[in-house]
Amino acid sequence: MQVKTIKEVYDWTVLFHTQMAANFHSVKPILDERNAMLVDYYLNYEKKLAEDLVGFKAITEINTLDTFCYEYFASNPELITFNDISKDKQLDEKAIQNYLSSQHQKVIALYGYLLERAETEHAQEKLAQLLELEKQGLKQMMQSTNRHMDM
Repeated sequence: MQVKTIKEVYDWTVLFHTQMAANFHSVKPILDERNAMLVDYYLNYEKKLAEDLVGFKAITEINTLDTFCYEYFASNPELITFNDISKDKQLDEKAIQNYLSSQHQKVIALYGYLLERAETEHAQEKLAQLLELEKQGLKQMMQSTNRHMDM
């Protein structure tokens, strides 16, 4: 997938969350019951984030950000290739949490970059909402992980 426009960034973000959900689904059978419950929670939350993004479809009309989208993905081509969680190493709560956090930080960094460059109030508002959605989603999943680890 090539990402050059704000519409493609939106589509990429939905795809990112869909792939995260599929990735957690794929490792669920190899985990113990406790960690399977954790990734099941992540799987469902990732699906919810993808669905929540549908409400932000209006952002695709902000064409002034297209140049910045292209530049960001040109400078960060590794974002195009989704990184699956490694099934070759021990998957405990900490490894799963670190994977989740590192993947989501990429999306947060992207929206932060675009927000800094948004020129119109409408674009700033929509990007701020998307950035907050991503940050709150990660925060909620991290808090749930910490509660899970305390059990």
